Amino acid sequence: MKRYAILLLFGMIIFSILILSGSVSVAKDKAAREDLIRNAYRQICTAADKNGDGKISMDECMAISRDKKKIAKDCKYWDADGNGVITEDEYVKQVLKIMR
Repeated sequence: MKRYAILLLFGMIIFSILILSGSVSVAKDKAAREDLIRNAYRQICTAADKNGDGKISMDECMAISRDKKKIAKDCKYWDADGNGVITEDEYVKQVLKIMR
């Protein structure tokens, strides 16, 4: 099950970046882009958010991979404010940063 969650999580991240890159011309306004990103985050939460609080804790994030060094770096990136929790707003902020 963990392997499925890992593939789903990273697949959704890659999928959201690819979709959003192609959708930028279609979704010209910021609100439409953010809606697409928020939807991707919710799909990721479905696989990673084990306690159902709508956020991904560092423990939940770290549990998706056996490569602890790599996943620690990735989790730290998505936790933009460094408080130990990846929120929907942080995810939106970080994806928008990647898209620049």
